[in-house]
Amino acid sequence: MRLDRLGERAAIGRIRSVYGYGWPDSDCSFIPFGSKYMLITTDSIAEHTHVPKGARAENVGYFFAAVNLSDIAAMGGTPRYFMEALVLPRKTESRYLEGVQRGIKRCLDRYGVRLIGGDLKQGTEMVMTGIAIGDVDRERMMLRTKVRTGEMLCVTGMLGRNAAGYQMWKTGRSGGARILLDIEPHLKEGRFLSANGIAAAMDLSDGVYSAIEQINASTGKGFEIFHDSIPADPLAARVSQSMGIAIEDLCLNFGGEYCLMFTVPAPRAAKLISDAALRGISISVIGRVYGKRNVLVKDGKCRPISKRGYEHFYRK
Repeated sequence: MRLDRLGERAAIGRIRSVYGYGWPDSDCSFIPFGSKYMLITTDSIAEHTHVPKGARAENVGYFFAAVNLSDIAAMGGTPRYFMEALVLPRKTESRYLEGVQRGIKRCLDRYGVRLIGGDLKQGTEMVMTGIAIGDVDRERMMLRTKVRTGEMLCVTGMLGRNAAGYQMWKTGRSGGARILLDIEPHLKEGRFLSANGIAAAMDLSDGVYSAIEQINASTGKGFEIFHDSIPADPLAARVSQSMGIAIEDLCLNFGGEYCLMFTVPAPRAAKLISDAALRGISISVIGRVYGKRNVLVKDGKCRPISKRGYEHFYRK
């Protein structure tokens, strides 16, 4: 079966079957390392899939580093080291390569991460692969599979800004490419959550709908998403109104956002949100873990969620 019919997640299942064993369903791989777990993750971006035309080289480099560090944030960890492997066409201008590196360095410097090596090769399209290495105390590591029925579903930050940027870029509006790539790994938020006993979290690189579908597939737990509680970014609200795009599609059904999604026992939610606000961290309750299927609660009605968020290869 072709990958455009199979989809990314089913393709990963085929890969697992070749090896005959699985590995943890988590944002990073983790290896015991004294009193900690060493966290190791890798992520790639490709020119025609992730980089909008007109994007500045430095913005591309920052985005590339940030998406790799985001996986460590989702585990509650601290990133320490980074490696990069770049495939570039022969006619790439050296100033473009240097601009990408300045962007990578700006991101790594911001979060105290050191580049320790990499690889550079020739190819027909720009492809950049990163490896981020970090650590987390064993008792504080968060895993997406630790959700419990009855817990509240929350997100850090606001949703929909990057999706709005994509719609702006697609329709030729100024600033869209910059907004689409303008992300930050929620490392401060991840460490705060893990220090406060949160057990289950993941980042929203492929959107809320994708995240809850993945968790549902691995745990059998369903989610209710509360439409009226979606923390929509003001730009998303404006784009939704001006372009006639449902706000839930911008906020829940788009990849490229790197907020954290997590669950918390209902009695603890209010205090966690209050304590987070004192530290400059925004948290919103957007639903709850309930039942065995994923639904959107809108206008007092539960509507099954059939959308998948972003998924590589999958033909919608």
